[in-house]
Formats: sequence, C-alpha cells, structure tokens
Amino acid sequence: MDGEHNDVGELQPVLLVVDDDPMVRKLVVRGLEPLNAAAVIEVEDGAAAQRVLKSRHVDVVITDVLMPNMDGRELMEWAQTNCPEPVWIVLSGLDTFDAAVDALHLGAFDFLAKPPEVQRVRVAVRNALDHLLLARDRQRLFGELEQRNQQMAEKVRQLEELCRMLEDQAELIHADLARAEMIQRALLPQEPPALGEWSAQTLYRSGSYVGGDLYDIIRLDERYLGVVIADAAGHGVAAAMLSVLFKHRLKCWDGEIGEPLMPDQVLKLLNRSLYDDLSAASGFITAVYLLLDRQSGEVWLASAGHPPVIWEQTARSDRQLIKRTGPALGLEADPTYMRAHISVAPGDCLLLYTDGALDSDAGGLSADDLANSILVSEADRSSILQTFYETVASLELPDRDDLTMILLEHKQGISRFNDGGEARQTATAAAPAKSAVLEQGWRGNEAFLTISGTATWMRSSSFLESAQQLLQQYPQLTIDLEHCDYLDSTFLGTLHEVVASKPDAVRLQHLPDSIRALFEELSMQTVLAHVDSAIHPLPGQMRQLRRVEEDAERQAQRLLKAHEVLASLSDENREQFQGVVESLRADIK
Repeated sequence: MDGEHNDVGELQPVLLVVDDDPMVRKLVVRGLEPLNAAAVIEVEDGAAAQRVLKSRHVDVVITDVLMPNMDGRELMEWAQTNCPEPVWIVLSGLDTFDAAVDALHLGAFDFLAKPPEVQRVRVAVRNALDHLLLARDRQRLFGELEQRNQQMAEKVRQLEELCRMLEDQAELIHADLARAEMIQRALLPQEPPALGEWSAQTLYRSGSYVGGDLYDIIRLDERYLGVVIADAAGHGVAAAMLSVLFKHRLKCWDGEIGEPLMPDQVLKLLNRSLYDDLSAASGFITAVYLLLDRQSGEVWLASAGHPPVIWEQTARSDRQLIKRTGPALGLEADPTYMRAHISVAPGDCLLLYTDGALDSDAGGLSADDLANSILVSEADRSSILQTFYETVASLELPDRDDLTMILLEHKQGISRFNDGGEARQTATAAAPAKSAVLEQGWRGNEAFLTISGTATWMRSSSFLESAQQLLQQYPQLTIDLEHCDYLDSTFLGTLHEVVASKPDAVRLQHLPDSIRALFEELSMQTVLAHVDSAIHPLPGQMRQLRRVEEDAERQAQRLLKAHEVLASLSDENREQFQGVVESLRADIK
C-alpha cells in the first residue's frame, strides 16, 4: 500500500524521481534501494510528474530544477495548491543556484548538488521520511486530542514531548550543513568593488557552519556607495534563511528618479517587505545601512536596532558611537527610522560589526571596549579585524555567535574580503562557473590525471590524494590541463606540492595560455619547467576521482598548506597571501 506502515512501524514510502538525465535518475534510484520503498517511480520532466501526482499518492519527490516541458520550480508551485502532501528534495547544479534558492522559498525540505552522491541521496531521503513520519504522528495526536477531551492534560504532555523530538530531529536533518554553507557564502559579496579614495576590509565568521550575519558593499554609481551589515536573530539554518530574505528584498536605488535611496527609506522599505514573514517566524533582523558620497565624504546612515557604528576621527583623535535610529526589522508594523548625517574626513574610518561577543554579561566585549582598545591608530588599522577576531576566539564562550565586521577607511588602499575561506581583494579575478571534473587512468608504466573546468579548493584534497597514490605505483605521472578553465590559489599551491614532491616523475601537458599566465604571475617556475611540449595520448578509459570528505579542520589545514607554498615562491606572493595565511593560522589555533 502507498505510504503505509509495516509491522515494525517503518514507513514504506512511494518515491518519485524527476530528472531529464537518465544517468542522474539512475544514481538517485541506486541511493533509494535500501529504503524499503513501496514504489520508486521515474519520470523525465515536470509534466510527467504532474500526471503521477494527480493519479496516486506520493510521499517524497526528488526533482531537478531545470527540465523541459515543466521545470522543478513550476512543478512545486503547482503542487503547493494541488498536491501539498509530499516532501520535496531539489537537485541543483552550480548554474541553477538561484532557482534552487527559489525552491527553498517554496518549501523544499533539502537540496543536493549534482551529480548526486548515492550516500547523500540516501541520507537526505531518510531524513525526509523521518520528518514526514513525525508530521503524521503529530497530526494523529491532534485528532485524538479533539476526540478525547477528558485526557487533554496527558495529550498536551505528549504533544510537548513530540515538539521536543521535532526540534532534536531538525538538527539531524541538517547534518550535511556543508551544502547550506554554499548558500550562505553565495549571499556574501564575491569581490570588493573599486572604491577610489576609499578602502574596505571585512571579516566574516559564522558561529557554526551557517549563520544569520550578512554584509555587502555596493557601488551604486560613480559617486555613491551603499554599505549594509545585518544580523538575523538566532543561529544556524533558520537565521541563514532570514538572511536570504533580507538579501533578496534589499532595495538601495530609486529607479524612477535615478537616485540612491536614503538609509531611513531603505530600512523602512525592508521592514514593510519583511514584517509579515518575520512576525510569523517570531524573528527579527538588526541592520545598519549607510550611503556614502565618495567624492565629498558625506555619510548618511540609519540603524535598525543594531550595535553602534564606531566613527574614528583621526585629526581630532576622537571617536564616536553612532547608535541605533530605530527598532529592529520585524518588531513593529510601521516603525520610524531617523537618519544620521556625518562628514568623514580623509584618514577617518568607520567600523560596522554584528553583536558577536559584544555581551559583557557573557564575558565578552562591550562596544566601548571595542572602540577604546581595538581602534588604536591609523597605522595599525590593517590588523584591527584579525586582532578583534583573535580576542573573541580567546574568550572561549560556550555559544559563540556569528561575527561580521566592516572597516571602511577614507584612504586609498587595497580592499580585502575575508570570509574564512579564500581571502578576496579588488585585484582578484572571478573564476568561471564550470564545475571541476578530475579523472585518472593508466597505461603500461605511466599514470594520467586530467583537470577539467574550474578547479577550486573543494577538490584539491581529492587531487592531492590521487596524485600521491599514483606516484607510489607508477614511475611517471602526466597531468593533462587541456580542458582546464581556472585553478584557484589553493589548487595552484596543491599542484606545486605534487610537482615538487617528485620532480623527475611528473610532467604537464596541454597547458592553456590562461593557466600558463597564472603560473608565471605566481612565480611557479618549478611547475613551468615540467611542461612537456610533446603530447602523450590519454588512456582509452579514464575514471572520475572520488570526492575526499574532510572535516572543517582538515580543510583549513589544506588551505593553509597550499597558501604557505605559494607565499614561499616570491616576495610578491608573500605580500599577496600574507593575510590569507595569517587568517587560516588563527582559525586552526
């Protein structure tokens, strides 16, 4: 029977797999085999899935985002009204990330990156079934409460216990928070804009894998700059989803008159847009938005219940706390926000931050502590954010909050964004979006590795592990880069490690001009010396590398090692990667 319980109380579900790629459907179905399903139905597009959902009961739908005839988002919109019972899991590639976020807004339970891994499919669907089973149990309990008023007190106790079980289960459902972290980081600005006579440094650290902090620095036009920092109430996935709402509803420009909106208008529009959603979720968001005239140095700002902005005036050796000008977003239906106006002189700076450890009752720092002990002098500002982070980390608070800081200086210089992964600065070029494919093969006494697409830090450990194993088994390793579009700094450092470990056994071929330029720019002479002009044909059969699963500490160690290698190659590299290396060392401590 569809979606029934067997004798031991387990759910025998009906599962629907929707994807136009037969290979993806095969991978998903393989992951579903151990789940004791009553039926697993495969269809190739949303229209076919719609017909199945009209004709029979389905418990869980695993759907792609982009498909012919009807895509996954359209299918979910239809199901909200016509078939609301199933639990939805979305399959998404990097190029459909925005559509996957829309699917989460429509109520998707979880999402999986494509191509899906068999084990992750199984875990995600099992969690969805657990969630579905708990939801049905709750519905049954409510029915019994209505029919048996005389046992109301006992049923209320059971309901409270069930709610606690649901809260515990929610933590298990999101065990694979590395995927959620991808969404969180995608909301952050990808690289600093050109700021002219201004510079900006940022530091972002979530209290767990994901958090509710958000910031952005937006170049509105040639004259005006918008800067926003926000902190959603709570921690983890719930707070992260509130920050998603904030990001998508932030409006900084008045298109009708062609001018930037003033900060008080920005916050008022945000509150109007977010109030119903935040009230329903019993949540709120604190935020500061400032509008900067880069030519005159004038700054207008408004604060929705956020910690004070610190304004350091270098010439006067003075600093001020600019406090909130209205309530947090989501607390009142129609609040009033005042607007502050200051003139920031050359050499002055503004520091914006989230509450983080700024709680003296919990043993942390107060805003006055931060203003008096961290902002010391113009010469020492380059280390302010890292110093503050180290101070907070040393407190060892039992429940550390997310921490975000923006240091905005009226001084020309290099702008750096530091979100705990790759440190990005104005001169850094954005990587292409094509996902990396790593393959290995062998023929006779020679092994081969190919790198295709965009190779980033997420695949560097897989590459290193495979190269080390092949060099132990074969006297010659050829690395083919014919279809490689981009290597980030972590992958470049890892590649240098491989070549330097056995220089007589490694050679590179099919080197694209863009990759050669990266090697030359970073003084990777050892690698360049092993580029072979002769072409060695690949074996007839190549196999994709398995993805190496690592915890956060091992990932940080891999990032640190790769950047230490690059920093050692030249004085220019040492200066470029010094901030990354110091930040990663601090994180590992």
